Amino acid sequence: MFRLMSYNIEWFTKCFEDDNSLKTTTKITERIDAIATVISTIDPDVIGITEAPNTTTTTGQRSTVTALENFAAAKGLRQRKAMIGFPSAGQQEIAILFDPNKASVAHDPGGQSGTVKNPPFNEAFNYDTNGDGIREIYKHFRPPLEAQITRTDGGADFWMMVVHAKSKGIFNAMDRIHFDRTSERNRRKLFAECGSIRSRVDQWLEQDRPTVVMGDINDGPGFDFYEEKFGRSAVELLMGDIFEPDNILRNHVGRPVWGNRGWMPSTTRFKDEFTGDRVDAIIDHILASHHLQPTQNAGLVWNPNETAQASSIRTALNTASDHYPVTLEIS
Repeated sequence: MFRLMSYNIEWFTKCFEDDNSLKTTTKITERIDAIATVISTIDPDVIGITEAPNTTTTTGQRSTVTALENFAAAKGLRQRKAMIGFPSAGQQEIAILFDPNKASVAHDPGGQSGTVKNPPFNEAFNYDTNGDGIREIYKHFRPPLEAQITRTDGGADFWMMVVHAKSKGIFNAMDRIHFDRTSERNRRKLFAECGSIRSRVDQWLEQDRPTVVMGDINDGPGFDFYEEKFGRSAVELLMGDIFEPDNILRNHVGRPVWGNRGWMPSTTRFKDEFTGDRVDAIIDHILASHHLQPTQNAGLVWNPNETAQASSIRTALNTASDHYPVTLEIS
């Protein structure tokens, strides 16, 4: 059995000093301990992390890899090796933390530099988001991390993308005045990013690569009016075309259902812009191609309010992050 985990660790960078050492204030130490408890209890072999510690490309002082490996060493985690791909344009990186005794992980970026239809994820790309036949220019703010995972237990290699897609949230007061226009623009950006990612998935599947896409997609089925306007969610765009069933990426946590507090299962909560209500949402996902054989009840959202397996670490989960992890077990 091999366990994958997707985890948005809220502003993890705030747990580290500029020299990549762990901060030692009481509140931060409690949070670091909680994050370690979550990881050690769930015990994944490979973790895709969004909101990982910063990398500073100008001075080289802040290092995502060094910070994560310092954290793992301090807490005695078996997931003690880290890697990133292309650094982001701002704060918070995408990273992988893994157990080197269970797998080796290599950055394996695709695309052809200098093109606009199929560039590497750190370059601008063209995508038609409004169906007018004209491709607009976009760029991933946080380039998705592409990696080849080589298992040491005899399991087949697979390729994995860790993604932190564009948020649809509106945080600027001026943007709220133009709510409708801003909401549509944000969703178009999200669709462009996920369309770009899906294009890479299609290339991998054409090469018969076992494929996993995980991370904070910032979307799920049925979330808002603008999804209805486009006819599907960004997650469904990533999953693929129903008329090409062999190329569909599968979500093994099951179909979400709407309940009294929002969606179930849920990985986080958000505040409704108009009512002020807190709504449960599932925006963190692990999607896998048909090549990967799931174990029984393979997909799980570690929400202690919904999942019995998570109840023993309820306090740690709630202290560690505003998101709950998602796991997938494969044979």
